Amino acid sequence: MKLLGYAVLTGIVIACSSGSTPSSTEVDSNSTPVVLESPSELASFIAIFNVATGNKTIIHDGLGSWNTWFETSGEIVNALVTQSDARPRTVRTNLQGVVISDSSTELQVRVNSTGNARAYGGLSIDGLSFQTYLEVDGAIVDLEGSASTLPLGFSPKGNRLLSYTGIPAPAGEIHIRYDVHDLDGTVRATFVSRYSAADPGTNLATWSPSGNYIATIDLDGVTLHNVPGPDSLNIPNNASNEWSPTEDALLMMTSDNVLKILRLPNLETNSITTMAMTSSAQFDPSGRTVTINDSVENITTVFDSSSGELLAEWEGIAERISIAGFAPVIMTSTGLAAIIESSPHCNGFLLIHPRHANDVCVNGQNPRWAPDAEAIAFTKDGNLIILEMASLNQRILMSDLPTAFGGTLARWNKTGTHLLVEWPWGGETWTDSLP
Repeated sequence: MKLLGYAVLTGIVIACSSGSTPSSTEVDSNSTPVVLESPSELASFIAIFNVATGNKTIIHDGLGSWNTWFETSGEIVNALVTQSDARPRTVRTNLQGVVISDSSTELQVRVNSTGNARAYGGLSIDGLSFQTYLEVDGAIVDLEGSASTLPLGFSPKGNRLLSYTGIPAPAGEIHIRYDVHDLDGTVRATFVSRYSAADPGTNLATWSPSGNYIATIDLDGVTLHNVPGPDSLNIPNNASNEWSPTEDALLMMTSDNVLKILRLPNLETNSITTMAMTSSAQFDPSGRTVTINDSVENITTVFDSSSGELLAEWEGIAERISIAGFAPVIMTSTGLAAIIESSPHCNGFLLIHPRHANDVCVNGQNPRWAPDAEAIAFTKDGNLIILEMASLNQRILMSDLPTAFGGTLARWNKTGTHLLVEWPWGGETWTDSLP
């Protein structure tokens, strides 16, 4: 079995089609594109789009690889760019593209949810290693036990910082030490995780929604660390370190293949269903449902996370890897919305949505729900398009995307007002041909 967050590649998304031939409405793009010009040299770009107005702001335009993300509030964009000379450059902007900070000496910049603290990795005083720097209300705070560490993230409430560093380990293993600091620099908890050097995975420690627990998944399985500690609990069953978005609850698999939800602090569980080892499972963004994808049996099922009631079942699945955080199924205020990407009944992807009695066939690729599932971003023929679910109207945000653009790095902010897009481009700069 593969629970989301357990594999080296984070997140498995299963696309599916309805078990019977659906009645569907087909929509297509007819907006006027904005033509872009590009020079010849290979470069990369990061842009923020205002979904309502279509206005865009480029926050990186040049050579190098990158990693971007919205901060917890969804109002600030971080872009970590490794430049052609191998120097990292961290740029933070607001949604209007106004630069808040731009540094070539800071790595993994993190800001807490209350906005009064930031952490970043920088060169140590001797210049031989990186260490975590914590800045609270504009002043640097001395951190206990901070040698050669990098910041991983603040707790959801913003009152603690989690950092990590590699430490000596036996042959064939990688050991990571995690430190939890209060904002005054005091070490609140420290713990070590063991990973395989041959297959270390990509999942480090993760905070629970309340900030009272940290989950690690390593050679010892899943361990729940009570913050401030020192208590910890090892989960003997196969579990993920992906928390429910709304509560301190983890998905776990028992030895007899029953998928359960483990809730803290009382370790209460409720069974969802029997689940094949070939399946993957994830919460939807509301935490109200669990989606299970079986790539062998080609079935996707959706269950109520509290009662275990079966809510939906679709057949004809095609498995593919997705970026972390992408949810093909979302529970809206009026019902389930789902993306079905491998339907034989549609040249593109099908949308199931409570606003429409029939499935909606969209001629495009790389769909990404807005947080409320009232709009979807996708690509088609080099265009980045927004589809409004109420009217099924489409708007082109950008045209002439290069063929290398896969759309998998397009992501919405928390409120669905802006879209963050990364893509390679055949030139160092580009300009709109329209004002």
